[in-house]
Amino acid sequence: MAKILWRKKKQTSFWLAPAYACLVVMPLWTAGFLTVMPFSYHLTSESMSRAAAEIPAASFYELLRIENHAFGSVMKSEQSTMKWVDAAFQAAAGISLRDPRTFLGKELPGFSIYDGQILIAGEGTDYTTMPVESNKPDELPVPDEPVKEPEKPETGRPAIEKKEVLLYFTHTSESFTPEDGQAPLNITEVGSMIAKNLESEGIGVSVNKTDIGALLSKKGKKYNASYEESRAVVAAVQKSQPALSYLVDIHRDSQGKSVTTAEINGKKMAKTVFVVGGEHAGYEENARFASALHKLFEQYYPGLSRGVIVKSGSQTNGKFNQDLSNRAMLIEMGGVENTREELERSAAAFADILSRFIKEEQNR
Repeated sequence: MAKILWRKKKQTSFWLAPAYACLVVMPLWTAGFLTVMPFSYHLTSESMSRAAAEIPAASFYELLRIENHAFGSVMKSEQSTMKWVDAAFQAAAGISLRDPRTFLGKELPGFSIYDGQILIAGEGTDYTTMPVESNKPDELPVPDEPVKEPEKPETGRPAIEKKEVLLYFTHTSESFTPEDGQAPLNITEVGSMIAKNLESEGIGVSVNKTDIGALLSKKGKKYNASYEESRAVVAAVQKSQPALSYLVDIHRDSQGKSVTTAEINGKKMAKTVFVVGGEHAGYEENARFASALHKLFEQYYPGLSRGVIVKSGSQTNGKFNQDLSNRAMLIEMGGVENTREELERSAAAFADILSRFIKEEQNR
């Protein structure tokens, strides 16, 4: 009896050391895990939903197979591999074994401009042709808005009763400088082109050309605070004009002409890309809106849309004021080298697909 008790005592002491070690290490490991876990994966319903979206569909399929073996009978061989290692690295350190950019993004200066998720890839779009946001104001001055007399409605066309679309410019100084000798063109002029075409389709438009750069200078703020200032401008306009529900922030990409230009029906046009901010509760609705417009582009102007990009993280704004409306969007139309003619054609095309969407949504 004594020998049995002594043997059990020895066995108990053998397991005590690992047990005590686990009790000490586990809290430290958990605290470390939560510390290094990217902010976007903190345990909220929204962030958990985004985290789950990055786990391959095959992994969820495998879980179903484990619970219900009937799934195994139709499961393809390539679906059987669980990518738990990749998911663990992604959750713990923000690194994806399937995406080399995650290894380099925090190490190479400027590499984060290529960060983002391609939700829908348009023609020619990949991670080397992602839209590049300007990080400083252009040196060209923002043109003053000319005083215009109220326009009379065209004969036979009913007057527009309300304004539904707001066009504005967070980076008001962005300009186009074509290499063919044309005079530079400011981004606000593109807004005027779009507005003219929308109004010809019977869509009421409000164009706000508030110089955000001037506001930043006046308040002593840096360029990266541009969205804070434009947000206040948009909120004020919404308050004074409650019918405005389609909010379009118009930008110019910093990519070269080979990336931002397409030839449609024998004519060169400036391509458009939709950018969705992924750091607010309703971003999925904004993404659906942008995806619907991309689909219309593909239907009527194949190749003119560069697709839909979702951006989030510490190196970008992450909202782009899109939480102010589920019909808010940010577009990058053309690039630094696109010409006035190319932009005019693209402005007309964008106005066409947006008016089609609005009329279909409102059953006009």
